[in-house]
Amino acid sequence: MKKISVVLFLLISFVLNAQFKISGEIKNYAEKDISVRMFNGPSDILINKVTTDKSGKFSVNVPKKFSGIIRLTDASRHSVIDMLSDNENVVFTANYENKAFANIVFKEGNTAKAFQNYSSYEGLMDMKSNIFPIIKGLYTDSDEFYKAILKEEERLGKLTPATNLPLLKYYVTLSDVANTQVDSKPAADIHKQKILNHLVNDNNYLEGSGFMFKLVMDYLRAAIFGSTSQDQINSLIEKEIDDLLVKTDLETPRGQNVLSSVFLVLPAEQFSTLLEKYYAKANALTCEITDELKSSLTAHNNTAVGSTVPNIQFDKPLKGAKSLYDVKADKKIIIFWASWCPACNDEMPFVKEYYRNFKQNGGEIVSISLDFDPVAFKNATGDFEWYSYSDFLQWDTKSVLDYGITSTPTLLLVDKDNKLIKKASHISELVEL
Repeated sequence: MKKISVVLFLLISFVLNAQFKISGEIKNYAEKDISVRMFNGPSDILINKVTTDKSGKFSVNVPKKFSGIIRLTDASRHSVIDMLSDNENVVFTANYENKAFANIVFKEGNTAKAFQNYSSYEGLMDMKSNIFPIIKGLYTDSDEFYKAILKEEERLGKLTPATNLPLLKYYVTLSDVANTQVDSKPAADIHKQKILNHLVNDNNYLEGSGFMFKLVMDYLRAAIFGSTSQDQINSLIEKEIDDLLVKTDLETPRGQNVLSSVFLVLPAEQFSTLLEKYYAKANALTCEITDELKSSLTAHNNTAVGSTVPNIQFDKPLKGAKSLYDVKADKKIIIFWASWCPACNDEMPFVKEYYRNFKQNGGEIVSISLDFDPVAFKNATGDFEWYSYSDFLQWDTKSVLDYGITSTPTLLLVDKDNKLIKKASHISELVEL
């Protein structure tokens, strides 16, 4: 009996700690970085970053049991490969052309293969509905090309993608809900109820689908459909969020993922008071909380006015400083920006002009770049007189997560003790301070 128990324990441990492997070969992408991300709530999280070998090959383990969208990105995060896996190994080949992944073929992974077929089908159906009618309008019924389009429409009409795999079947159903457009109050009410049913009743396929953020956003949009005044919108939003958090249970991972989505959905400029209410609710939780909610809370608490902002460690000294705290000044401005950000490039000339007087009056600037290309970073910062740093991890930069940065440029004014005075989007907002 004891021996059977041990075997059973090992079997359960294996299942609970199940993992699978993503392997790929990407032509023209030798010795370059691949970021591996997966959805586990409202946003995707980085689980690993690997470098391809001289043949463009790589392999990475997914460290836990997972069913949902796995996203691979190139170094710039501009080109993406999305794959669906129901806790199964995936093997694929691809090319890298014109800074984008192309010709993706899945060799292993039944769900990944079926998902690619379904995605191709969706693209063809979109073309049939939205592109073909426009093209046909340019030809007459007797034109050969017009007849060819009719023939292709007939062929496409007979296509029926296989969606019998459990995860893909779920994904297709949820995708239909997430892409529903409403144009009336009755339709909005029906749509809202459909979303609520999924948020309350679905299993953890929902967290892995990549749709949670959009579902919460669409739920709130449906709730305020037809409202015109800001006061009415604020009142409805608060009522609906309160109700949603009760129904999904804030003390469960699902309820906490819903709340994390709310923090991403509501703009702070418009709903600052309401957001403070929900941050307070989250801070008051005594149960175990999800990693995403924990990150949101930490970033919010770190950047409350009057709080001491987190230190930022540099991987090599800048002008003798090893970290943000090593930079001594009466006031400091921390700027999160990137060379690829147009708004940042528009802002930097004003920062340069402001810096002269700011420096003379005992101030200093520390800019943290969300760049991925060292050459672009070097070219963009050649005439910066202040401290300028990047670890080339873009949005996965640790300080970006610690500070809860969601847009660039973001500027934070701190005092000599690194306590936050004000957060801004433009240097002009800090001039009077």
